[in-house]
Parts: sequence; C-alpha cells; structure tokens
Amino acid sequence: MNFDYDVVIVGAGPIGSNLAYLLSKNNLSICLIDKKKEIGIPLQCAGIVSKDILNYIDIPNDLIINKAKGAFLHTKNNILQVNKEESTALIIDRVLFDKYLFKKAIGEGVEFIQNKVINIDSEKGIVKCANGDTISSKIIVGADGVNSIVSKEINNDLNKVNASQFLVKIDDNGVNDFRNSKKNINEFVDVYVDSRIFPGFLWCIPTENNLYRVGLFSDEDYKSQNLILNEFLEENFTVNSYEIIEKYKGAIPKCNFKNKLYENRVLLIGDAAAQVKPTTGGGLVLGFNISKYASKIITNSIINDDISLIKNYADEFKNKFFNELTSQYKLQKTLKILSNDDLDYLFKKLKENDAEELISKYGDIDKQSILIKEFFKRGLIFKVIPSLFIKNISSIWNYKFK
Repeated sequence: MNFDYDVVIVGAGPIGSNLAYLLSKNNLSICLIDKKKEIGIPLQCAGIVSKDILNYIDIPNDLIINKAKGAFLHTKNNILQVNKEESTALIIDRVLFDKYLFKKAIGEGVEFIQNKVINIDSEKGIVKCANGDTISSKIIVGADGVNSIVSKEINNDLNKVNASQFLVKIDDNGVNDFRNSKKNINEFVDVYVDSRIFPGFLWCIPTENNLYRVGLFSDEDYKSQNLILNEFLEENFTVNSYEIIEKYKGAIPKCNFKNKLYENRVLLIGDAAAQVKPTTGGGLVLGFNISKYASKIITNSIINDDISLIKNYADEFKNKFFNELTSQYKLQKTLKILSNDDLDYLFKKLKENDAEELISKYGDIDKQSILIKEFFKRGLIFKVIPSLFIKNISSIWNYKFK
C-alpha cells in the first residue's frame, strides 16, 4: 500500500512539533496537522519548567522571561521555604516557545496542514479531516492534547481536571507586602496546597515587569476556580495594588496507567497519552524526554517496514518512567486524604524536623521520588504525618510501619 507520509502527527503543540523535528532528521516524510490557525494561541500553561528541559532542547534566551531558584510552599497558616543555590526553573513565554518549536520543525521540511481531524483508522493508517480530506500514513501519532481525538478513537478514557490562570500586574508595594520584604522576590515561586482544590494546587509565578501568573488546577468548574483566584488576590493584596490583565482557562489530563499508548499504526504522546506528572500536571520535560525514545522506535519501525515494532514504545515508557510516576501518584494520593488542618500540622512538623533543608537539597520537580525515598529512609514520613493516617499511608506506599 502506498502512503502519503511516513508519519502524520496530529497536534502541533510543543511535543508534537518537537517529535516532528526529531523524525525529520531521519529522512522521513513528516506531516503535522493542527486545527489552530495560530500555533500557541491561546495560552494554556503556567509556563514554568525545570532546567532539565535544556538537556533535550535549546531554548533561545529571549523566550526565557525569568528564572526561579526556590519556592515558598504554603498551607493556611504555615510556610516552608525551598532554596537552591542556583536557578533550577525557567519561566518561559509559552506562546512564543510553541511557535519556535513549530517553526523549527517546518524549517526541516516538515509539512503542515491546518485542518481539524475528526477521526482515524488505526489499522489502515487513515486520518480524516473536517473538510472531507483523507490522509494516509504508515504511523499516526496522537499529540493532540487533553481532548485527543486520536486517543478517543482507540477507546481510551480521557479524564482531566480544569485549570484557570490570571495574568496579574502587581505594584511594588503590593509585592513587598506579599513577600514581607524578603530578598530576591522575583526568584521565588509561591505554591499553595489546599484540600479544597486537591488533586491540584494554586500558584503565583513571577514573570517580568511586575507581572505574575496566578492560577490553579482542580476538579472544580471554571466559575468556582475564578472565585478561588479572586479570593486569593483579595486576601493577599489591597484592591488598588493589583490589576487582572488577562484570564486563561484550559485542562490537564489525569495520569492514567491503564490507557493504551499504541494500537495498530497509532502511537500516543504527551497530554494525549496522559503523560503528565500526577503531582503538578506538568508534562513538557517528560514529553521531550519520551520524544527521544518515540523518535527512535518510530524510525526503526519504518526503516524495517515492521509497524509491530511500535509496541516497544509502551515497554520503553514503562521501563523508564513508570516508577517515578507511580511514586508521584502515591504522593498525590497521600496528600489528598489530609484536611487543611492536617496539612497545617504536616508543615509545622516538617519545619520542626528541619525538612526545609532536606527539601532544598533533594527536591527535584521532575524526579520527586528522590526526596520521597529520603523521607522514608530517615523515617521522617512518620514523624510529620498525623498518627491517625499512618495506617492508610502505610497501605498507599506498601510500607510496613514498625
């Protein structure tokens, strides 16, 4: 059978565009399809990533609008400070970043079709578009996000949480009052854990020129999320010290280990595959890392004219990422059983047991299992968790408490 392309990638977001770029280096015919007339619009991300992203792609300096070297972690009445010696996170312009990766792929000969995909045939490798056009491909990659048509077509469950974000301008007095005149106020991110919005959290991220991204993700609808964000601003800033410039909304997939990552000629990646960190909902660094393996497996399948080889993709994902994501899922599950009073108790005990230093030393937003192992190794987990929950937590982690 003759195919129009070696690989059709549905979704020209950062993961889809980056995978297209990697595949184009292997002399394959690649097509990107996206329904958006303008890639990167609308903004649907907090735009903060660990510096580990630079291990997978280059980011032009003009797309990095700030860097963070630490965070203030808040419960209702307690604060933990995490402080690294050097910047560990980048705050990027996500709209321009998405455009950059898209243009990079197109520059390597990747073809782009602006159209909406309405269904696919995973056996025949057929993509059907809204205008009636059909495109054939040896392999179809679903990189079409949280509402993935490709993922639905292979009968996956797409569970998600809502996300809302404000771009807020805060004057100097408002910022100083908020930070209690702490030094280097623009090098720290604020994160709020609140049982009302689990499995998510609320964030306040400094960008540039007194602009902050204030947002959250949770199971609540957008109206409820907007009320919570407005309440946060009203509680932390005087009315005249801030101005909401823009509002955004989106969704984040829930990590789901039961969903299929491939079927016949179809392979899923990124949000379409629910490949996100359970604790934060972030998926960029994870997605770029997975793209390396996906690119090699797809290329090998096509060169050897053996599409069945894409089954190795699921095995590779499990071998490389399953343990880390499982640890994060268990951490999320642990926090979810705690009330706000319990969270206050937890943070108080963490502070009393010098956990700020431990978190600062071992904390890694992408490899959270490292810090979790330290907590268990030192027996700290059972010193800080309310005794009422020890049995439940031991069960979650399959850990025998002595």
